Amino acid sequence: MERKWEAKLKQIEERASRYEKKPLPSVYRPRLSKLEEPPSIWKLFHRQNQAFNFVKSCKEDVHVFALEYKVGNGQRIYLVTTYAQLWFYYKSRKNLLHCYEVIPENAVCKLYFDLEFNKLANPEADGKKMVALLIEHVCKALQELYRVNCSPEDVFNLDSSTDEKFSRHLIFQLRDVAFKDNIHVGVYTRNRNFRLYKSSKIGKQVALEIAEDNRFFPEQSKNISEENQYFLSSLVSNVRFSDTLRILTCDTSQNEQKRVEYFNSTSTKAGNIEGFHCSPYPEIDQFVLSLVNKNGIKGGIRHWSYFFPEELLVYDICKYRWCRNIGRAHKSNNIMILVDLKNEVWYQKCHDPVCKAENFRSDCFPLPAEVSLLYLLKEEEEFTAAETMNSDTGSAQKPPSGLSSEGAVSDADWDDGLDETDFVEATEDAELAEAAESGLFGYCGGEEDIPDELIVQVLRE
Repeated sequence: MERKWEAKLKQIEERASRYEKKPLPSVYRPRLSKLEEPPSIWKLFHRQNQAFNFVKSCKEDVHVFALEYKVGNGQRIYLVTTYAQLWFYYKSRKNLLHCYEVIPENAVCKLYFDLEFNKLANPEADGKKMVALLIEHVCKALQELYRVNCSPEDVFNLDSSTDEKFSRHLIFQLRDVAFKDNIHVGVYTRNRNFRLYKSSKIGKQVALEIAEDNRFFPEQSKNISEENQYFLSSLVSNVRFSDTLRILTCDTSQNEQKRVEYFNSTSTKAGNIEGFHCSPYPEIDQFVLSLVNKNGIKGGIRHWSYFFPEELLVYDICKYRWCRNIGRAHKSNNIMILVDLKNEVWYQKCHDPVCKAENFRSDCFPLPAEVSLLYLLKEEEEFTAAETMNSDTGSAQKPPSGLSSEGAVSDADWDDGLDETDFVEATEDAELAEAAESGLFGYCGGEEDIPDELIVQVLRE
């Protein structure tokens, strides 16, 4: 009995010693780690339509996001989750580094703009002043057309500019006001992938951060951190519904008619359209820029022209003179890059008098797969055949138990299928629709070739 008492006393003394070293807090707060996390709704899909179908089956307020996961070809997988669940894993910026909000095409949304221009091709452009001027005009238009009060303090201004490109996102935070959908905003018509605040493009180091000239500050909240408030404000589809919410619409049929009249009048006069910034084919613009930005040389697009009958894009290049004819750079004359959309090839011509006298034109090279309609058609056919054979392909993934540094799961768990939205956007383009009828290498000159004199005349004018 005495031994038991001595053992008990020793046990109590040891416990007292531990409490002296680590005393209990004055107020005890139980920690239930599992309850701190938001409800787990986290499904990954290979294709965008699968993700949206899953959203329709959910009772919770879930949304679709796109995650880039493979360097080089921009492959994306689609995540369905809540805003709270995404922020829980996204806020540390250790994972989920390349994320996009997918804005549903028929959903109510905020007014937003994706602005960019090539700095090398526009050395005198002042991006900040241009953004301020755009905001001023948009605020004025909102007041005149909809009687909506708006100021620069209502515009969330995000920046991801580099030395080569000026890039901004503007998201208007209008109180109790939103647009009916993307079409009425006039920006985009389909499920738009819009990069998230704090995310970078895969393979790039520049994230989308708050611009130094941003004048928007979210309302302070006791329950939500300031960073979370900024994140929620940046989401275009995050619209608070209430009895006082005004849904704005725009007469898109009238705008479309004006656009058609402009293109008709332009092509009747000259058979072409032209511009100094982005062409109607931004993916091809980026490809052309990749051709003239290498080996330490940073070229740009000075001017572009599109010839309707020939389906030919002509890029007048600046600050890049390397010529495939002479195997070196010209001393003073720049080059031209011509993209034949009908046959999906590109080639080079020159302004140099010697090259022009020789009627030089480089060999034809195929456009890369990501801007090739034939490639998209082939991918869609292959996927359709595989989907018919196995209807279970592309099922939902598990919640994020194994997040990696570059995404949600490993590359091996995802396929390489292109999203059908990209396919539809390509095939619906009237100018590219005939490309599938002709061979990739079948055309390099011939009866439809445009005289150099006409090309140079258009570029000069």
